[in-house]
Amino acid sequence: MKTLKKLLAVVLTGAMALTLLTACGGNAVNDKNIADALNDMAKGSLATYTFKSRTDEQAMAKAIAALPEKDWNITGGRNNKFSGPVMKILKLDKGGANEESRFVWWGAVFADEIGTAGQAYNVMDKILSQKAANADKLTGKKPADIRHIGTALGTLTILGKQTKVRFIVVTAEVK
Repeated sequence: MKTLKKLLAVVLTGAMALTLLTACGGNAVNDKNIADALNDMAKGSLATYTFKSRTDEQAMAKAIAALPEKDWNITGGRNNKFSGPVMKILKLDKGGANEESRFVWWGAVFADEIGTAGQAYNVMDKILSQKAANADKLTGKKPADIRHIGTALGTLTILGKQTKVRFIVVTAEVK
């Protein structure tokens, strides 16, 4: 009986240790966590906008993550830059629902071992600091204060190595 108790204690200790480690990687992070971290950053910068996770944006991020890597940056050339699979998924292609009604930002950030705050910082620094994908079509207009966010895990080949990334889609209605 004593041996069984000791074995059970070791197994339970190992299981608890593993549950602690799972929060360290990118898999434990979700849309709401990133939205909350972005809200904290926005408050710190005195911004007036807030982030909310939404399934429409998550579906777009998942669809982009499911694309073959060769299709992500297709834009259809200089005269037709809102074509290609990503622009269709984001509904930014000619006549698309978001073409002139919502600001749309999208991109990918590293997801391995940087947690929620690291991913949120990269979203703010690498994606949201750039102009929206359709900003040229929305000249003179401003994004609303509510920013909807969706994310999906995927992989990118970076320096010849498969790297875990988080695809991010953020939208904001036109004011």
